[in-house]
Amino acid sequence: MNQNKVLNVRNVVLIGMFGALAAVLEGFQISVPFAPPFYKLDFAETPILIGAFALGPVPAVLMELVKNILKIITQGTTTMYVGDLGNFIGGCAFVLPASILYQKNKTRKTAIRGLGLSILCAVVAAVFVNCFLTIPTYARLMFGDVESIISMGTAINPAIKDIYTFALFAIIPFNLLKCGLNAFITALVYKRVSVILHSGASVSGASTSTRTAVK
Repeated sequence: MNQNKVLNVRNVVLIGMFGALAAVLEGFQISVPFAPPFYKLDFAETPILIGAFALGPVPAVLMELVKNILKIITQGTTTMYVGDLGNFIGGCAFVLPASILYQKNKTRKTAIRGLGLSILCAVVAAVFVNCFLTIPTYARLMFGDVESIISMGTAINPAIKDIYTFALFAIIPFNLLKCGLNAFITALVYKRVSVILHSGASVSGASTSTRTAVK
């Protein structure tokens, strides 16, 4: 895709709008009973998924970046920026597969398949990012060792005994729930939102054509 087309004025405005909305939604978080308290459910990925379908994969990454930068500016960080990095990587892993697939064939069937693929990719990415990047780094910075994090999981579920059972009983179900709900809401509302987005583009295109004709 041509870079100028991706970063035209309309798309830059939409990237900022969807990213800002995602940052706001990330502030409304819900605890889940089967995971440690630093795993909280939110619906920040829904507007980014909608934007990813409408604009494509490159704007989707930029929306994730805007979301995380705004979150850090407005709310700060409680994880020494480790969680924010993980959030950015995980968010990209979630929205990119659906966006890339949908851009090739813009049908409802492709969108549903893309959402399913996105959920799978996001869960796999979450396991690797959490187990090998964010949890070990965060644990060393804040507690000194990973066992402190594992013990938080054990307190909730005695079956959690190490990083692998932590992934099995906390990371995987949490991300399945979070990504599944965001994907479900996106599937419900995208068509209605896309009509508004595309009608705006049509009006803008018509205005440009009119001005050209007048000249």
